[in-house]
Amino acid sequence: MLLNDTRGNPALDFVTKWGEQNKLKFSAAKTQAIILTRKLKYEEPKIKINNTEIIFTPDIKILGLTIDKNLNFLKHIEQVTAKAINIYKAVSRTARAQWGLNPDIIKTIYIAVIEPILLYGSNVWGMSAHRKQVRTRLDKIARLFANLISKSHRTSSLMSGCILSGILPLDLRAVEQRELYLVKRGKPLPTLPGRELEMRASPFLLPHPALREKIKFEDINGRAELAKIDIHKTQIYTDGSKLEGKVGGAVTYWQDGRETGHAKFSLPDYCSVFQAEMVAIYRALKLMIAKKSLATAAVLSDSKSALMCLADPNGLNPIAQKIREKITDLTATGGNISFYWVKAHDTIPGNERADELAKEAATKLKGRHAYDLFPLSHAKRILRDATILEWQARYEEAAAGGTTRMFFPDVRKAHRIIKKIKMDNCLAQLLTGHGGFRSYLHKRKICSTPYCECDDQTEETVEHILLDCPRFNILRHDIENETDTNINKYNLPILIEDDRHRNKFLNYARKVIQKAGVANGANYN
Repeated sequence: MLLNDTRGNPALDFVTKWGEQNKLKFSAAKTQAIILTRKLKYEEPKIKINNTEIIFTPDIKILGLTIDKNLNFLKHIEQVTAKAINIYKAVSRTARAQWGLNPDIIKTIYIAVIEPILLYGSNVWGMSAHRKQVRTRLDKIARLFANLISKSHRTSSLMSGCILSGILPLDLRAVEQRELYLVKRGKPLPTLPGRELEMRASPFLLPHPALREKIKFEDINGRAELAKIDIHKTQIYTDGSKLEGKVGGAVTYWQDGRETGHAKFSLPDYCSVFQAEMVAIYRALKLMIAKKSLATAAVLSDSKSALMCLADPNGLNPIAQKIREKITDLTATGGNISFYWVKAHDTIPGNERADELAKEAATKLKGRHAYDLFPLSHAKRILRDATILEWQARYEEAAAGGTTRMFFPDVRKAHRIIKKIKMDNCLAQLLTGHGGFRSYLHKRKICSTPYCECDDQTEETVEHILLDCPRFNILRHDIENETDTNINKYNLPILIEDDRHRNKFLNYARKVIQKAGVANGANYN
């Protein structure tokens, strides 16, 4: 940032002279400048390159991020939302409420294309996501795609659409992305004060590409294949386990078919099983270096992901880096190691023993942890939990989406249940209240009255026809007997959540919705 012409021009002169010395020339016509200040009144500085004055612009684009002079990033949001709307128009031509692309395909397009476009640079502009103008534009895009994914009517609210499509509001996602970026930059998690993130190792620590060797491993399927390992060679089994929220690992070494020793270790609760598996392999190598009798051994693990991580010569996992260093130390002293993958719970005694020890270490072992860096997956989970809490509070306070809340009062449970339901327009009408019901049609001036056929005082809503309307007493009586549940407002979330009764209830609801809709002129073909 150039503060004024007395400091800016000498700096530009220095850059220009440097360019001349290195046979480079800077074009004044292609140079942009922007003033970032909170002052309402200021004197615009005059800065020049090669005696050509540079004109100040209200916004400037750097690496795809548009920065405006007020730093509210509204111009950037307008540009990316315009791009998203163009994609929506193309997708919507092939998908409507009652026909077209499968909702799963549309959701994949949204997650893989739309979210990356809109959330690009959110680590910079995410601090402005709470602004009304920014949030309004983001909500518009989320609502368009949410209704397309859930096969809902265009009039359905953002609240209902996000719940039924299983997506999150974009402003909350932007804040989450920004917080994740800050964690990667060293910001501590509020839930883990003083703990550090497991960072990727520096690529400069890797050897020259020509010297990088791929660590190979073989697969062992059952005891028969285990026999191909020299029975006189020491076999070291490693395993990691997470049980009752606690994490541990173990190493057990065998010679001539019997266990000759073992070691156990624990990790903090926030660590992952993958970390435990990697630490177990690392501890196995430490044992091989410390004990001369173990210097030549076969290391067997039931974690293929851990072995594949080791096999990648360009991998930057910090534990894998330490393992490679130990392998180098081992071979330098005349040791020899070979790696094998064994199928878990395949009645191989050594592997079963390692699994038993790892579970004991997780649940019973006390004392200092063998490794205490938290994985990125834990940070993502904590931040997502915070996002869900904020989304739940917003969902409960919203005026819109009342019918959806009647079925799904809890956001987290809703996203889990929706994955098990094949959404279509009829179910979307049921779960949003936007469809062939007189109450809804009257508001859109399609129907002359909002009242149900059963009387002239009760509005025909989803709640009424499902729970009270006498036209559907027989259907209601049958489903109550079938599910052994009283069909009332308080039991709707229970019926939707119950895997045994969900489909039965939805079939009943579908019949009721279609009968009511057909009576009001709707077409469900």
